[in-house]
Amino acid sequence: MQMIQYHCMNEIYDLVIVGMGFAGYSGAIYAARYGLKTLIIGEVFGGQTVEAHLIGNYPGFEEITGIELMQRVQQQTLKLGVTELYERVEHLEKTISGFTLTLKSRQTIQTKKVLLTIGKTRRKLNVPGEKELYGKGVTYCATCDGYFFKGQEVAVIGGGDSAVTSALFLSGICSKVHILVRGDQLRAEKYWIDKLNSNPKITLHLNTGIERFNGTDHLESVSTTNPDFKTLDIQGAFIEVGHEPNKIFTESIGVATDEQGFIIVDKTQKTSIDGLYAAGDSTNASNKFAQLLTAAAEAAIAVEAMATTN
Repeated sequence: MQMIQYHCMNEIYDLVIVGMGFAGYSGAIYAARYGLKTLIIGEVFGGQTVEAHLIGNYPGFEEITGIELMQRVQQQTLKLGVTELYERVEHLEKTISGFTLTLKSRQTIQTKKVLLTIGKTRRKLNVPGEKELYGKGVTYCATCDGYFFKGQEVAVIGGGDSAVTSALFLSGICSKVHILVRGDQLRAEKYWIDKLNSNPKITLHLNTGIERFNGTDHLESVSTTNPDFKTLDIQGAFIEVGHEPNKIFTESIGVATDEQGFIIVDKTQKTSIDGLYAAGDSTNASNKFAQLLTAAAEAAIAVEAMATTN
């Protein structure tokens, strides 16, 4: 259950963290322990972590659901006195004394420093029928929408960890799950691949690209590049083909990014703008190895730098 704490708009914060995922709350914990007056703000709690059916590579937990892990981190953060605000940040502006954040409500927040933990956005296939059938059988989140397809035949599109774990989750709900992989092998961890291979309700199809989604009022089938089956009749398609860095603020405030759109940071997670730091999946740090551990570490490094420098 989310606990909303309200704050006075006249307050000036030491740090505002934009983004309510694992990196954001990890940074908030460190900020509170350093004695920084901190606000964490975002539209939606939990980021991509809450969508994870099971997490099996976070130390201390053999397996834990994404939502449970995020709730634990949130509770720890709130006990330390960090303020939460559920609101969309529309604009971020550099000022003489720090930053001004303008919210969707048109209210403004003043802060000395900002930590961006804005994560990634889901990559789309951009094939015919995808946009038209979104919400009518085409979706991007198995844990969010899987129960709408109980007892039906579905496909997961993608070959990484998120695709395989989505297929495993859906196998407990749907009658049959196909996993369609464009390449010639899965890219997931061996741990998840072994679980998939032992699941009789999941069928793996390699070298299977997607040409289009078919249907009018709802998804009826998917056309593929696989010569063994040019059309696959399904009722649901879960697209899990990776993510792209979230580019919110990066263009408007002029922060430097690399050719892929990842925010460029130095060894302290500082961006090209003084007082603006970034951590997590949206940065070029940690060799772009997007994991909970690296996100938390980057946020901790950023906060330590902010707390110990002017």
